[in-house]
Amino acid sequence: MNTTPHSDYATPGLPLDTEGPVFEHPWQAQAFSLVVHLHQAGHFSWAQWVQVFSDQIRATPAQPGESVNDAYFRQWSDAMETLVETLGLCGRDTISQRADEWCRAYLNTPHGKPVNLMNASCPPAHAHPHSRRTGPVTVSPAG
Repeated sequence: MNTTPHSDYATPGLPLDTEGPVFEHPWQAQAFSLVVHLHQAGHFSWAQWVQVFSDQIRATPAQPGESVNDAYFRQWSDAMETLVETLGLCGRDTISQRADEWCRAYLNTPHGKPVNLMNASCPPAHAHPHSRRTGPVTVSPAG
């Protein structure tokens, strides 16, 4: 049992229970809430989700050296991708493209900064010819 007080957790904003953060990483909370939101929006029944998620757990058990939490959310994410593709909400190519964009955004984000999808095509904090000012900004009088 974890006896560390909640205030010792470095990730602010994650839900806590008596053991500490309910989610180890913010993306896990987002993946969880996306499935709940899609269910509440009527895209699938909870029984349908349980079946897809259970099938995923059986098909891809935890890898050697993978924590229970990492395995669970890998399986959760994979099941979510399978379900949204099966329902026609999003195709495999789109899912793959977006995963690549998030990977590039992660690689383009300075250490310690939040990952932002905009960083996929344009790393932050670098000089851009198109954003460099060549003269003062002028404001025209309203007329």
